[in-house]
Amino acid sequence: MTSLRIAAFASIFTSATLSLAANLPRNANVVVCQPNAGCLHHTIFGHDYKILNTDRFTVMVFLSSEGHYTRADVSITNLTPTPINLTPEDFHIQTLASRSKVFFYVPPSQLQNLPTPTRTTSNASLTNPDQELSELEAAKQRAAQEAIELAAATPHLQAITIPPNQAVHGRVYFERDPSPAHQQVNVVLPIAGTVFKFPDVIKP
Repeated sequence: MTSLRIAAFASIFTSATLSLAANLPRNANVVVCQPNAGCLHHTIFGHDYKILNTDRFTVMVFLSSEGHYTRADVSITNLTPTPINLTPEDFHIQTLASRSKVFFYVPPSQLQNLPTPTRTTSNASLTNPDQELSELEAAKQRAAQEAIELAAATPHLQAITIPPNQAVHGRVYFERDPSPAHQQVNVVLPIAGTVFKFPDVIKP
């Protein structure tokens, strides 16, 4: 990923953090990402991030499947005046079925057979006589490539102390059920005394 794209991501993330209204209850122990609780969406290089903003933190999550795992791209901004300790090992995914099941964090050292990001290609400009359609297809290809580069450049999220008014961004992997069915889940992120829950769907 170019430094320009990294800067663009940082700019988008900072703007989202500063522009969101803190509509959520102050110092709530559990905050669920729902429209009536101020949960928003923001597309960054083709990825639909869910965003929760409180008076203490801004948390962004994008969920995807990668190989045999469920991957969460997580961004956390510390809005408090003191440093906070972040431990991704505490994160997990919980199914919302009648028989709730927990998918645990998988440390980077135990990940196996992750797919290698590949560059997208298109022959639209050669095969399609409609120039406007070709330009649209080219724009889609560029967005897809930027998403691939962003995914490849995102580091693993590690245990870290986040200083005041600073943000961290990284990827976290979880165990995944091999079931072919879609699963309604909560991505559960305990952060400094507050539990953030992001409802989502794991696709087979």
